[in-house]
Amino acid sequence: MITPKTFGTYLALGLLAAATWRVADNLMPAEEKTLKPERSEIDYYSTNVKRTVLTPEGKPKEVLFAVTMTHYKNDDRTEMDKPVLTLYKKEGEQPWVIHSDTATALSSGSTVFLKGDVLITRDTGENGVVRIMTKNAKVEPDKSYAETREHVLILSPQDELSGTGMQVHFEPALQVNLLAQVRRKHEMR
Repeated sequence: MITPKTFGTYLALGLLAAATWRVADNLMPAEEKTLKPERSEIDYYSTNVKRTVLTPEGKPKEVLFAVTMTHYKNDDRTEMDKPVLTLYKKEGEQPWVIHSDTATALSSGSTVFLKGDVLITRDTGENGVVRIMTKNAKVEPDKSYAETREHVLILSPQDELSGTGMQVHFEPALQVNLLAQVRRKHEMR
């Protein structure tokens, strides 16, 4: 049975709980209304696209091929499937060829994010082919530069080099910086 004393205690506890809840509600920041991201609007869509950038002398500087290319108007980005980017070197030298599963080019095209498996190759003539294999890389074609935080494997005819994270400059001469856990195996002939 509830006595007046226990009733008063329960009533006081109830009022204290309600007051605490009210104060806590007023002190907490108001929840921001979550805005739904604006739906990306496709500006144009192309298949089997080939884009060539020329030097001032009219010679190819870079060539981009993609199986599909979709441009989004809202954020001015371009999504590509199976892109192949060819970076030409000086006349008479073999180009660097960069393949990936998919890619996203930002508005100006000066930065391209390669997603999935990435393969970078260059035929060195008599010495064979240099292959750089990694995942998820960022390429700045205008600077002949690429980087990744992922594991990297570089294979050339007499060398096997691996590590985690890479910065590579393709021009004026190849300069590769592996950032961590570097291993090298060199074959003597």
